[in-house]
Amino acid sequence: MLSLRSLGILAAVTAAVVLAAGLAVFWRHDATISGLEDARAFPGLEQQIPDIARIEISWNRDAAVEQVSIARADGVWRVAEQNGYPADTGKIRDFILSLAELKLVEAKTADPARYARLGVSDVTAAGSEATRVRLLGRNGDAIVDALIGRDRSSGTGGAMLYLRQSGDARSWLAHGQVGSMHSMTAWTDGEVIDIGADRIQEIHLTAPNSDVLEVRRVDDSKTPFKLMNMPEDRKFATFYTLNEITDGLSQLTFEDVRAIQDMTFEPSLGNAIYQTRGGLTVIVDFAQVPGASGAVETWTHFSVNVAPDATEEAKSFAAANAERLSAWAYRLSDSRLQRLRHTMESATVPATEG
Repeated sequence: MLSLRSLGILAAVTAAVVLAAGLAVFWRHDATISGLEDARAFPGLEQQIPDIARIEISWNRDAAVEQVSIARADGVWRVAEQNGYPADTGKIRDFILSLAELKLVEAKTADPARYARLGVSDVTAAGSEATRVRLLGRNGDAIVDALIGRDRSSGTGGAMLYLRQSGDARSWLAHGQVGSMHSMTAWTDGEVIDIGADRIQEIHLTAPNSDVLEVRRVDDSKTPFKLMNMPEDRKFATFYTLNEITDGLSQLTFEDVRAIQDMTFEPSLGNAIYQTRGGLTVIVDFAQVPGASGAVETWTHFSVNVAPDATEEAKSFAAANAERLSAWAYRLSDSRLQRLRHTMESATVPATEG
């Protein structure tokens, strides 16, 4: 039978072994980090930015590989899958810099059977959570070809992620963060048009049944707008309804965009016409097309006209936006679309309610 003294010695030895094992793990991990200090995942990428001519992003969705390609021609970045819709140069640069700033922290698994745990399986693999990023030079050479995997927060709260170079078995944990890459708005400025209520003079919203909702500026007070054809037995549905209508073109952003080819904008769906105080007219037409899920989606098309006596501001706005707006159709969020499609029925309720 062990004495108390023997038990104490055994406990001390056990504690020492556990401590030594823990320190060994710590020192090994610390040595890994020290050895990789400031080791960039993509060395020299920042200096190669001028040489990048194409960005290809691909991922797996519902067992199919989807892709977004952004190519640079004549100094302009354009999204290939959207018939060359202009990309946002600032977002492109920020994305490339986020890759350039990734720093390797620790080598991880080289076993393909364990890639899924880190989200770095090939995008062709069923259920892959990876995003493949390819930055190509002018001659089509790959400057970067990597799989970006799952995010992981560090003990200090810093952003981290897993990655693997395409064709390389070894995966890595890296310091840094790469933003969303799968949506159109990740690569474009997302704005369709921005005309605030302070610039609006008159609005006509025509419903599919041809009824017209007419809103007009009547003065320059704090409540300058009036619904001109409001029936006596009705009132606005909410306190904010009139503001929704007059702010219909304010900071208007899209969820998706496509070229207008093969899209029919039906007069039977109604339209929205906004006239500004400066002589600019914005016309919004609507089309209904099957979406990816099979459900019908409503898309919008914007056109602009200027009166002969329009202000220089209005003429400048038309010159800067008319060509872009005329070539593209935009899918808006349901809430923003509703602002452009209010009818007397949706905007008002019986005066006896409430």
